[in-house]
Amino acid sequence: MNTAPVGSGAKRRRSVLLLVAAGVLATALIVAGWFAVSSDRPDEPEGNRTALPKIFPVPQHVRAGTGDSVSFSGHVYVVATAGTDQASTAAVQDLVTGAGGTAEVVTALANPREGSSAIHLGTDTAVSPVLKELQVDGDSTVRDALGHAEGYAIATGRPDGIPTAVLAGRDNDGVFHAVQTLRQLIKDGSMAPVLVSDWPLMETRGVIEGFYGTPWSHQARLDVIGFAGSQKMNTYIYSPKDDPLLRDKWRELYSNEELNELRELIDTAAANHIRFTYALSPGIDVCYSRDADLDDAVAKLESLYSLGVRSFVIPLDDIATKVQCAEDLREFGSGQANLAKAQASFLNDVNEKFIAAKDGVLPLETVPTFYNGSAGSPYKRELGRALNPGIVVQWTGEDVVSHRMTRESAETAGQTYGSPGDPRSIVIWDNYPVNDFSQDHLFLAPVIGRDADLHRSIEGIVTNPMIQPYLSLPAVFNYADLSWNGPAYDPTSSMNAALSLLAGPDPEVQAAVRAFADLNQDWQDDELTPSAPELQRDIDQFWSDYDAGRSPSGALRDRAGLLQRLPQLLPRMAVPGFAQDGATWVSAAAEYGRGVEEALTMLEAAKRGDTQASAAARVNVQRALKAAGAKTQPTLELGVVTPVLGNGELAAFLERALQQVPAG
Repeated sequence: MNTAPVGSGAKRRRSVLLLVAAGVLATALIVAGWFAVSSDRPDEPEGNRTALPKIFPVPQHVRAGTGDSVSFSGHVYVVATAGTDQASTAAVQDLVTGAGGTAEVVTALANPREGSSAIHLGTDTAVSPVLKELQVDGDSTVRDALGHAEGYAIATGRPDGIPTAVLAGRDNDGVFHAVQTLRQLIKDGSMAPVLVSDWPLMETRGVIEGFYGTPWSHQARLDVIGFAGSQKMNTYIYSPKDDPLLRDKWRELYSNEELNELRELIDTAAANHIRFTYALSPGIDVCYSRDADLDDAVAKLESLYSLGVRSFVIPLDDIATKVQCAEDLREFGSGQANLAKAQASFLNDVNEKFIAAKDGVLPLETVPTFYNGSAGSPYKRELGRALNPGIVVQWTGEDVVSHRMTRESAETAGQTYGSPGDPRSIVIWDNYPVNDFSQDHLFLAPVIGRDADLHRSIEGIVTNPMIQPYLSLPAVFNYADLSWNGPAYDPTSSMNAALSLLAGPDPEVQAAVRAFADLNQDWQDDELTPSAPELQRDIDQFWSDYDAGRSPSGALRDRAGLLQRLPQLLPRMAVPGFAQDGATWVSAAAEYGRGVEEALTMLEAAKRGDTQASAAARVNVQRALKAAGAKTQPTLELGVVTPVLGNGELAAFLERALQQVPAG
């Protein structure tokens, strides 16, 4: 959608490696020290309470237990009955190895060796005897968790005379999600006693690669899918607007080489419990009443089905808002209502001829031509009337880029795109942090302005990320948190955890990541995302001290020094792609940092009457301003642009400093 302004074997090993990569990110969060005491049992004495790490997405229920910790650094039995999810079993093995232990996978546990520990994992029916031995099978929160799709429970105890953890899932997705929580519970090679009961509040939680501009690389897609899986998302929608075989050449089938790349994405998604959704966009030149076009669309979807895809979208956004081809005009007539009628006819035919005829395919989804706003219109009323009620609509909110999403608005949209008494299922296509409409900006503010109870009125939410995949990961983390448990979502806490996870354990690198993120908070002048708040605080404090004749605190000079070191510090992150994606913004920030330091030197020299030093520093300030304002960021269609940081706070500070010390 256009957000621009108008105008087993090798296969198993590959999956395991991808899961390990996601695990490295989660481990970074733990090592970084982002811990807090979780909800403790109110009936436990103070001295028996055990500190638990913070868990993201925030679980529905978690409480510290009593008894032994479960060690991962010795001999660990991984008890997985036949049929247990292989990716989850492999991931637990990797966790044990990463903690310095030895994993032995068994299907049942008998006569465990002294000093060992055990991890039982599987669906609730497979591990129910262990839950019963731990006396948690009757716990109401555990029953709730295992009664929801993708739900899971984690409990600890000594059922076989050794420290034991059990990871129970309502289904294999739930088992996999339990492993992602387990990653975060391990500290210093062991896991504290705990009871976690958890499930998602939204059915669809994920990422849609739906922006205009340079498409992501194949490796970036693999990495984002792995990251999304590690955060308990379940959806990746393949819809890059500048992939010609999705839009301009939608009738053409993929080459063998292209199919191999798609197959790797699909397999990687499956290994990470992400459903790969393919989005075919024929609206540019489709003739809705033409049998040949219907056949071409079905053939294209068939080619993806043969690779394992079971989820499909037919987006009809960013196309002409009227019926175009002669056959359609004769069949349906002109006008927006008749456009909806033509589109509904085509989508219903695809649904009948392909979706309904296949086993295991999820309901078809579409993006209407008029995809925002909850108010009714002739187009929306006709679409709601004529479109098969099982087809899901993707909707962007009241605006194309919606700064607020309310439950009431989403409920109204469901009614508008549905029929009387039968509201339409809605998935929100959320255009944040997408920056295709502002390619000189990065958006690193936390996800804000979404009602905590959105899950009550929608099927789910997918984030449309930036052109820069690794810089989009903080927002992906936030959306995973929001869509899993909206009532517990805290934007600041979630973003702090995301940045810590991506930065890794080095405190200096963490400080650098936060300083860089601070420069990229401004989201279209939204009052909930004030521009560069920490930098502005330091600037305000400096001028307050300077104007009052006091000695400045030094905070601004320290920040300037940190900005200058960004090119050296950010590549040391746990996710080095973050620094690579932001290289031109990082360079500009370093130049501004140099300029601020020189400006402070200039002002100090001027105060003590050292005109020579002041003049030399003034020249350096001007050079830094020029370098920071250079056009260095390439784009696909807009040429080379100047990377913008914040809302001009750094440039404004330098300009004011220059005015304080006129040229000699």
